[in-house]
Amino acid sequence: MDKKQLIEYLNQYVQSDEPAHFRPSETKDVFVSDIPEDVGIEISELDEKGIRHIELEGSFKKQNGKLYLHMAHDWYRKWWTAPLGLAHHMDLIKRLVEFRQREEQNIEGIEFDDEGDWCHLYYSIIVPAKIKTLYDAYDFGIDFSIWKDRILHSVQNRIGAIVNEIANEYSSFKSLDFPELISRVGSEKDSNIKGRLLEELMHKFFSFVKGFEIIERLKTETEEIDLVILNKSTIPLWQKESSLILVECKNWSNKCGKNELVIFKEKISNRKGRAKIGFFVSWNGFAETFTKEDLRSSHGDILVVPVTGKNIVEALSGSTEEHLEKWWINATST
Repeated sequence: MDKKQLIEYLNQYVQSDEPAHFRPSETKDVFVSDIPEDVGIEISELDEKGIRHIELEGSFKKQNGKLYLHMAHDWYRKWWTAPLGLAHHMDLIKRLVEFRQREEQNIEGIEFDDEGDWCHLYYSIIVPAKIKTLYDAYDFGIDFSIWKDRILHSVQNRIGAIVNEIANEYSSFKSLDFPELISRVGSEKDSNIKGRLLEELMHKFFSFVKGFEIIERLKTETEEIDLVILNKSTIPLWQKESSLILVECKNWSNKCGKNELVIFKEKISNRKGRAKIGFFVSWNGFAETFTKEDLRSSHGDILVVPVTGKNIVEALSGSTEEHLEKWWINATST
């Protein structure tokens, strides 16, 4: 449609309850001054099947000489799947809108309604007077939506991460007692599950040590650590050790060798001096190269305490803390 046709089309909706529809590309030639009072305008793309694809959840209308963008967010609970609940999600939008209102004084008529199956949020944004075309007004609305959605997506992602973390804490492995954990650590065939089972076993094991606070799997930009222990022990032996203790768990069918030790020592040294000791747990023991490398690099101040599956089974039949001290003594003596 040319400019004249666009204006004629708009005037057809004077005193109509139905909105006029435009594609975004058609709004470039429509000036705000061309828009009649109280005519609703919706902007969307129309595909070959006649289905409208709406990017902006709102419609325009000129009232008392001002162009308003009337925003409408309507969500049905049955189809809501995001980790942050629907009502809280909508309340967050409402708070963001209220923030913009306080900062820019250009939002009116904020209404939130939770009717059970549906949640509705309505508000009107006054389009700045400097905006002269409907196309620029549409861009203004899209920019507002992008700002809003970016914050909402960030919050949903953060909530989702927390939910996943909690779910992992209470995974099926958490409910297993020591005898079943030990049995499954030794018999499991799936390599990923084998590793996770050993981590869970060591989490439970170190939780028995008074003053050891367990931080589960820690992932940084460059490395992944199976367990981190915050050392708050009042036992003299552990008080002299670093505030962080790292734990590496390997449930391999083979014995761990030199390369794994070198990598683990690098993880300890990368903790900015807050870690000087680590427990290397290899369920099936250690190769001779591991022991030789440990002896070769023993002049440094990093201590690696090697622990086998046999060691763990023995410790669980007696005093955990006594066995830990025994392992520590053996590691410092070799």
